[in-house]
Amino acid sequence: MEQAVVLVNPEYEINLGMVARAMKNFGQSELRIVGPYCGKGRDAVKYSKHAREILEGAKVYGSLREAVEDCDAAVGFTGVLNRHRGSIRAAVPLKRFLEKADGYGRLALVFGREGIGLNEKEIGECDYLVHVETSKEYPVLNLSHAVAVVLYALGARKERKTREMRLPGKEKEVLIDMFKSLVGRYKFRNPKRCEVAFRRVIGRANPTEKEGRSIMNVLRVAIEELEGRENEKDGAP
Repeated sequence: MEQAVVLVNPEYEINLGMVARAMKNFGQSELRIVGPYCGKGRDAVKYSKHAREILEGAKVYGSLREAVEDCDAAVGFTGVLNRHRGSIRAAVPLKRFLEKADGYGRLALVFGREGIGLNEKEIGECDYLVHVETSKEYPVLNLSHAVAVVLYALGARKERKTREMRLPGKEKEVLIDMFKSLVGRYKFRNPKRCEVAFRRVIGRANPTEKEGRSIMNVLRVAIEELEGRENEKDGAP
C-alpha cells in the first residue's frame, strides 16, 4: 500500500536525501514536507542516490493538517516518551501498532524535526502516536533510520497478512462517494470536513466486504429516498 511520508520542518539536507532513498528502498514514492528548514540542495541530491525523483517530486505544505487531510489516518512517530505529558496521545510501540495496521487504510507517516521531534500541537493533530522499540540507553533514531524501520515493518506486515475478506479499495471509494453524495444534499457548514472524517473512520475500521456493503445499502436507501422526495417536489403542481 502506498503511504505518504510526512517530514515536519526537516533541518538537514543529508537526512532529506536519505529519507528519499529509504522510501525508494521500500517501494514508497510520496514524500511531503511541512515548512522545511533546509532545501533540496546539493547534499540532499547526493544522499538521495537513485531516489532523486522522489526528492524532487516532494510536495511542500504550510501546515501539518494540510499535509495529511487526504489520508485515512495520520500516524506520528516519537523517540521520547515523556517529553509531552500534556498531549492527549499516548505513544504505543510499533509492534502493537502493526497488529492493527492493515485496518488503518492509507496512512500519513509523520516524522518530526531532528532536534526536538513533534511538538504537542502536532501530536494532537495525529490520530496515533507510535514509538519504535529501541534501546533505553539510546532510544532516539536518526530521522532517515526511523523512516526506514517503519517502512520495512509496514511492508513486512503487509506480506504476512491476507486481506481477501476486506472491502477492496475501489469499493471503499464507492462507499465514500455515496457518503459525499448524501452529505451534499444537506447544508452542512463544512461538508469537506465531514468527508475527511468519514474517510478516516472507514480507513481505520477497514470494514469487511459484508460490513462495507451493508453500509452501502443503508446509504443507497437514504439517497434513493431523498431523490424520490426531490422528484415529488419537482413534479408537484
